[in-house]
Amino acid sequence: MRMLGTGEMSRASGLSLKALRLYEANGLLVPAEVDARTGYRRYGEAELARARSIQALRRVGLPLDRVHELIDAPPERLRADLAAWWSAERSAFARRSQVVDVVADASGLELVDADASAAVADRVRVVHREAQKTASITRVVEQAELVPTTIGDVIALRHHLAAHDARPLATHQLIFHEPVGFALPGRVESAVPYTGTCDPVGDIVLRAEPATTYVAVDVAADELVYPALLRFYDAIARAAERHGGPLGPPRELYERPWSTVPGDVVATIATPVDPGSAPRA
Repeated sequence: MRMLGTGEMSRASGLSLKALRLYEANGLLVPAEVDARTGYRRYGEAELARARSIQALRRVGLPLDRVHELIDAPPERLRADLAAWWSAERSAFARRSQVVDVVADASGLELVDADASAAVADRVRVVHREAQKTASITRVVEQAELVPTTIGDVIALRHHLAAHDARPLATHQLIFHEPVGFALPGRVESAVPYTGTCDPVGDIVLRAEPATTYVAVDVAADELVYPALLRFYDAIARAAERHGGPLGPPRELYERPWSTVPGDVVATIATPVDPGSAPRA
């Protein structure tokens, strides 16, 4: 990979220019090269992989001091500490939600748009993805454990690939082999595509994914909230049936830098289908 300038690094990693300056100043993300005369910064593959890991941790609200503490931690500690932090965050959120519910009930407010599910069907489309190699880890988790576990595994996969001279790509996906909910554990696979060569180790499985056609719907960050996001899974399940039925489990494709700008797409919820099947009315 060629070296990236600061602007290119910002676009590729999803970190703002301000964040790159801050993380360099505190030693969290140091450029591979700094021109002594011009001050021009260049970043390589290792810095980009690290930036994406930092961005994933910051995306879920992990405080910067904890990011600094955990970014180089062993995978087991990263997952355990993330899970403990996430549990505390969920407890605080639950307390705040109770207050919102009480106010909404007292005011007669409707917090859910009854027409939202119907509008989702219009957003479903057919997309194609080329063949690729992936490294993955599969775990059985409940909804409460999903975010910290999968983020920890994606970071561990990126570290493993980079350490073995393979190149992890910018994307990752979560494959739901079984339904996951509150008090409903299911098998979830965290997968990172890569180029180059690598060896499997421990829980990491390597495989070649064929070119795939999906029925899919793009979602923004504010839509990617459980259980409201289930309406997207329902929509692609119905669309898959019109294409002769699903050829594999549903998944979330993360192919873009994270954004909190309203309406910006951050993920694609998709199910594989037969590319030769015509949709039924």
